[in-house]
Amino acid sequence: MSAISVECPIENSNTNHNQFFQDVQKKFEVDNIIHSFQELVTLRKNELLQIYPDLSNGNLAAIFESSRSIAHIQSHAIISINSYWHQLEKTAIELFGNLLACWGYYERFLILDKYQALPVSLFNNLPRDEFEYKSEIVEHIENDPRYFYTLHCNTPLLLSDAIKLINIELFIIEYKWYEILSLLQLSQRGNHFLLYNKKRTILVSTSLIQNWNDRKNWLSFDPFFQGKQWISCHPLDAGKYLYETGIFNKNIISEQNCENETSFSNYLDDYDAICEVLRLTVSGPKSFRYFLLYLCQKHLMKQLVDYGKLLSFTIIEQPVMLNLYKKLSSTCYLSRCYNYINGSNNATYKGFWFTQKLRDELSNIDWKKYKSLIIQKSRINFV
Repeated sequence: MSAISVECPIENSNTNHNQFFQDVQKKFEVDNIIHSFQELVTLRKNELLQIYPDLSNGNLAAIFESSRSIAHIQSHAIISINSYWHQLEKTAIELFGNLLACWGYYERFLILDKYQALPVSLFNNLPRDEFEYKSEIVEHIENDPRYFYTLHCNTPLLLSDAIKLINIELFIIEYKWYEILSLLQLSQRGNHFLLYNKKRTILVSTSLIQNWNDRKNWLSFDPFFQGKQWISCHPLDAGKYLYETGIFNKNIISEQNCENETSFSNYLDDYDAICEVLRLTVSGPKSFRYFLLYLCQKHLMKQLVDYGKLLSFTIIEQPVMLNLYKKLSSTCYLSRCYNYINGSNNATYKGFWFTQKLRDELSNIDWKKYKSLIIQKSRINFV
């Protein structure tokens, strides 16, 4: 999953809801049943799916943004809990459009309130010089004491909080990937890729790297990403490409099912060389995100190879990335399957990065050549 749409964030028309969120926070502390948005959302989701079972085929955005769901929530309280929570739901719809968006803004409030920060960036003109940026993979970011600026508030944040804020701003508020709300703890721990401006330590790109022993948290193996709505598109000789990485035994060559965990674990020889990379983010204005997307891919592949990762599972929604890979060697990236989530015009693809090949290809491409490769397929303004 990548947060790299080139559209600029759409900010809520009224961002100053601090008093509302402070009241909610206090209510969570004293209520006998509801202690978090997670508990409230779970109760409401279960009720909605009982009434409208057809919504179970969609993601959380499809469930809670449905006009039927919104109308039902506004007119029907959950009878097993305090009436305050029904008023909260109605206020959430009025202010933010739906309950999950409200939850996202609440999580942002908690971080900004902790640092007494404002949701405005101090940096509007970062350089488009790739030598002004540095990257690294940080293990156990929860133990890293460094502070970084982001392009989402005016105050430096502890690294784990900075990554969490970026994920909230981009994935939840901007792209409505509400599934991340219940997994925000993954934004504050574990292994992450960082790309930042060296001079001012401004985080401009991050991603989550999960090793094979963390695969219980992989989206690639999540039930939603394993359903029948996903259409297989991997080539018949996909097993050959996987074998050539050197991390599978020869039996992978004849494997036709590249979708589930079992089909990989049966043939995997080097568990340390495989990972899943998700939550790839780039921040900033529209035109600047194209540059960062170019730069973060170059840095990420180099860092992954140096980290010993030869194959990475990934989920990509961005045509710009997929069109680039079509211009490169066929073994740099391999799509496994795709799905038009919630009727989107752009398909979401599950696939593999062959990190060594992609690193080598991207190392020979500068910003000028990159633009020429992707502009042939897209109407892009780089100004």
